[in-house]
Amino acid sequence: METPTSPTQPSDESNLRKQILAIQQDKSIPDSEKARRIQQLMAGQFGSKLMKTGPGTAKTIPIYNEVGMIRAEEQSPMYHDEDNKVFGCKHYMRSVKLQSHCCGKWVVCRFCHDEVSDHAIIRQKTKLMMCMKCYHIQPCSQYCSNEGCGVKVSRYYCNECKLWDDDPKKNIYHCYDCGICRIGKGLGQDYFHCKKCNVCMAIGLKDRHKCIERNLESDCPICGEYMFTSTTTVIFMPCGHCIHHKCYQEHIQTSYTCPTCCKSLGNMTEYFLRIEAALRQHQMPPEYANHVSLLFCNDCEARSLATYHFMYHKCSADIEVTETAIDPTTGQPTERKSVKSCGSFNTKLLSTFSRGSDEYLVAERMLASIAREKAAANALAASTAAAAAAATAAASPTTTTAAAGAQQQQPPIDD
Repeated sequence: METPTSPTQPSDESNLRKQILAIQQDKSIPDSEKARRIQQLMAGQFGSKLMKTGPGTAKTIPIYNEVGMIRAEEQSPMYHDEDNKVFGCKHYMRSVKLQSHCCGKWVVCRFCHDEVSDHAIIRQKTKLMMCMKCYHIQPCSQYCSNEGCGVKVSRYYCNECKLWDDDPKKNIYHCYDCGICRIGKGLGQDYFHCKKCNVCMAIGLKDRHKCIERNLESDCPICGEYMFTSTTTVIFMPCGHCIHHKCYQEHIQTSYTCPTCCKSLGNMTEYFLRIEAALRQHQMPPEYANHVSLLFCNDCEARSLATYHFMYHKCSADIEVTETAIDPTTGQPTERKSVKSCGSFNTKLLSTFSRGSDEYLVAERMLASIAREKAAANALAASTAAAAAAATAAASPTTTTAAAGAQQQQPPIDD
């Protein structure tokens, strides 16, 4: 039997679509701001869905306190470190309690609320706080508004996220592109925000990472937790995909490939050499001598043919590599491109057939066609690069003068 839908559900979804459409059609808003606003709308919609027991069935959340009201047992202070009288909870150091917008309970933080509730708090909707030193209820702020108290309730406070933290060892900053607070000294110091990946990364990865659009807005491939708002450390693998650091450490105990795209997680040359030595010791029976396999290489993403084996198959596709060497004449590092065989054993078997069969001939023609297309694309890229270099060389005197002039300019003084 189908569950009847709530009469308000279509209206809510229709309003949400209208708001998103209005944001997308507003040409005065930059794309990054559009993404942030739509993300906030969707986050609010998701939070409201957490308060549903089923499709369209609204769950009644009992109200523990009315707005601004508090029970006597809730006034008692909570401690992060009771021995040293450090206010807070096991999650945060802070001298405040906040009133949850959903049920009216007074808790130290959102985690404390969600651990004991059957619904989730939306912390951005928090309006009131209580100073645990004077028990004064007031609007959210970094300072107690009670004239007799006036204490600074936390070293860090974000009015956007309603986040307080008094830990002296912790640096926190708010990223307006992400829409949340993150651990770190700040953008331009130890982190930067990649617009395409839509995530803050260590500044050492700037111009050195593989961009994947909205990369962090996904679940951890191991534990399934949504990583964008995760409080657990997230790292980026060489292929560009992200994963919890703890999950990564556990994963590499049994695998050397990315759990998302299956690319190798490091330089596997030595490991592949050991596989090659093992294959030499395990010769195939004579009846398989004429068998050939069509492979897909997870590392170079090319197809190739290899002699069939029970254990592993080696990619024989040609790949272009760039090597850096020191020019003996100038002493400066120069890049040299060369072509070599991939040699990866991180491959997937697509099909197996006899050498000389119809399937074998079809596979050979397919690989030859792919090689011709790749060669044509490389030739076009080379000619384009040569034309760009010639244009740059022709304009170099003007460019040099302009650059020299720009270097002589002083930064403006902020009055």
